Amino acid sequence: MQADSSAGIVVSGSKESTQAGIKILQQGGTAADAAAAVSLTLGVTEPFNSGLGGKFAALYYNASTGKISYLEALDQAPATIPIDELRKKPSAQRARGYGSACIPGCAAALDLLHKKWGKLSWKEISAPAISAARNGFPLPDKQIVEFTRSYELVTQDPVAGKIYYPNGKVPEKNQILKNPDLANTLEKIGENGADSFYHGEIADQLVRASQAGGGWFSKEDFAKYRVRENPPLVQEYKKYRIYASAPPITGGATVLLTLKSLEADSWQEIPSMSLPRIERVGHAWQKIFPIVSSNFGDTPDMAERIAKVFSPSSLAKLIRSIHESTPSTPASAEEDPGNGETTHFVVIDKAGNIVCATQSLSLHWGAAVVPPGTGILLNNSLSNFGFGTKKYVNSAEAGKRPRSTLAPVLVMENAKPILAMGSPASDRIPTGVYQVLSNLLDFDMDPIAAIDQPRFHLRRAKSPSEPNNFFDLEEGFDPALADALKKAGWQIGFKKRNEYYFGSVNLIRILPNGKREGFADERRTNWALSE
Repeated sequence: MQADSSAGIVVSGSKESTQAGIKILQQGGTAADAAAAVSLTLGVTEPFNSGLGGKFAALYYNASTGKISYLEALDQAPATIPIDELRKKPSAQRARGYGSACIPGCAAALDLLHKKWGKLSWKEISAPAISAARNGFPLPDKQIVEFTRSYELVTQDPVAGKIYYPNGKVPEKNQILKNPDLANTLEKIGENGADSFYHGEIADQLVRASQAGGGWFSKEDFAKYRVRENPPLVQEYKKYRIYASAPPITGGATVLLTLKSLEADSWQEIPSMSLPRIERVGHAWQKIFPIVSSNFGDTPDMAERIAKVFSPSSLAKLIRSIHESTPSTPASAEEDPGNGETTHFVVIDKAGNIVCATQSLSLHWGAAVVPPGTGILLNNSLSNFGFGTKKYVNSAEAGKRPRSTLAPVLVMENAKPILAMGSPASDRIPTGVYQVLSNLLDFDMDPIAAIDQPRFHLRRAKSPSEPNNFFDLEEGFDPALADALKKAGWQIGFKKRNEYYFGSVNLIRILPNGKREGFADERRTNWALSE
C-alpha cells in the first residue's frame, strides 16, 4: 500500500492507528503528537505486538535544526529479581507470566516525545485510542492466524482471555473487540499525561498485580524509570549517512555492520536475488552475529564498545574475515527469543519532522497476562536475558535492560532525510531491514518491489551445537535459487508469508522535489495514509 503527499504521512501496523495519526496531524499536531496517538492506538488494535506494557525505541528528525535524536526506552529488570532462583528454572518457566515482566518503557518514551516536540494536549492525543478501546475495532483477517495460534497461551490468564477471546472462543474475522479497562487507563493518561503511567493509580494496579502473580514490580521501580537519550549509531555508506538504533539495542548495529562489510562489493553486475549475492550476505552475517552478541548489551562501557567495533581497523578485519572459508562460532549461549514480535511505524508531518519508531512486548502477547482493571498486556522481556552461569554482556541483572533487535533506520543524503524505515520480527528485524535497504540503495529498486521481494534470513546460532549456515526462505522464493543454495552447502527451510515470521518493513521516502511517499508492507495489517 502506498500513500503520497507534500504534507504529512503515517505508515503503521493497523488501519485504525494510521487513521489516528492522520487525525492528529489534521488537528495541527506535530509528528511527535501523531506518533504518540499511533503508539497508543496500536496497543489496542494490534495488541499482541506492542502497547503500554512494553518497550519503545525511536529516531527523531528535527526539520528546523537538522538534528537527529535517539530515544531508547527498553523494558528494565525490577530491582529485586532473584537471579539465582530464576537461573535454576527451565527457560520455558521464565518465558511467560508476571515473573517474566520488566518495567515497561513505552509510556515514558511517549511522554518525552511529547514534552520535547509535541504541542497538542494528551486529551486530544489519546482520544483515537480511547475510542478504539471503548467502542471496539473489527479484527482483520491477517490477525486471526495469531489469535488462533495463541488461544491456549492467552486464555491461561482469565483477564486476558476475557478481553481477547470473548465467550471463550477464537474471534472471527471482523468481530468487534473491545477493551473497556484499557479505555479507562487511556482516559487517565488523557487527563494526566503519559508520565502518570509511572505514578498513582496505574502504577499501583500494575505493582499489585505483579506481586500477587509472582512478579517483582515495585513502586520505586516505576518512579525511577527514565528514557535514555543516547547518540544513535551513525555510519557513512557510499553517498549516504545512515542513522540507526544503538546498543543495548542490537538491530541497528547488525544492519550497519552488514552494509559496511559489503560496501566495497560491486552489485551492478549481480542481481539482488542471486546465489553470489545471497552467499555474500550470508557469510557476512555468519561473522557479524557473534561480534554483535559478544560486544553489545546494557553495559557501562557501551560507548567504548561501539567505538571499538566500528573502528576502521575492526571494520577492515571484519571485511577480511568474510572472505575466509570458516564461519565464526557463537560467542555465548543465549535465551531463544522464539517468535518475538514488534511493530514499526513512521510519521512525517507537514514541516518535515520525522518519528521512526519500533515498539514491542518481546514475544507475541508478551507475558500473556493483563493486570486486573488496566487492560494492559505486560511484556516478557526478562526472557531476552541470558541466564547462564557464565557472565557476559547480556547476563540477567537487577535494574538492567535486556537487549533487543529493534532497528529503526534513517537515511540522509546531502544532509537531508530520504528514507525512514524499520520492521518487526525479532531476529528477522535487522536481516529484513538490511535486505530492503540494500535493495533501495545498492540495487536502486522501487520501494514496492524492494519490500515485496521474498525474504531470506540466516538463523543466528545460539550455541555451538546449532548450525550457522541455515537460511530461512520466504514463500515465493525462487525454487531454482533455493536448490542452488542447497547445492552450495547451505541448509534451507521455508516459511509461509502470512505466519508472522518474516518482518513487515514500513517506510517513508522523501524525494528531491519534496514529495513524500509512504509504503506499508502488506505481509501484515500495515496501512499508509496521507493528509
